[in-house]
Amino acid sequence: MTTVAFLGAPSTGKTTVAEALAREFGTVWMPEYGREYWEQHQTDRRLTPDQLVEIAEGHLAKEEKLLPEANGYLFVDTNAITTFMFAHDYHGMALPRLRDLAAQAASRYDLVFLCGDEIPYDDTWDRSGDVHRRVFQKRIAADLAVRRVPYIPLHGSLEERIARVKRVLGRYRKYASIGARWGEI
Repeated sequence: MTTVAFLGAPSTGKTTVAEALAREFGTVWMPEYGREYWEQHQTDRRLTPDQLVEIAEGHLAKEEKLLPEANGYLFVDTNAITTFMFAHDYHGMALPRLRDLAAQAASRYDLVFLCGDEIPYDDTWDRSGDVHRRVFQKRIAADLAVRRVPYIPLHGSLEERIARVKRVLGRYRKYASIGARWGEI
């Protein structure tokens, strides 16, 4: 089983790519739980720090339930790192439990792709604007660097993004680098 996370600011194509790849590989994908939760619980387009913890925990629980259904790959639309970034964006801080979940997310996924923000912005009522998207995108990339999370940038059209992910998956061998360190491969 290979777990693949797609990160990026709002309107960077995470959902579209994860869903398309799941269809192409005949497997399941984990939609962004935060979007569903936000639609039901937001007040003035904001959530409380405790609600952001609930999102990260709920996303992880749903992801765990999907793992047995996955066929070789589980494609995941965002993770607790993004929720952590929203906590800082909304409140300038994150509760300790959310910090812990974001730290766990840093090593949970086999592959992480950072979806580029060069695609047209989908300006819906629930988003904060293209300028904010670009700032948020830079913050996510910086956070991944601080956490030392290796990621693969995804740019271009949907077709180009899918082709890049497929090329990476075609070359990816889980645990290969670990075994190579000890001369086992």
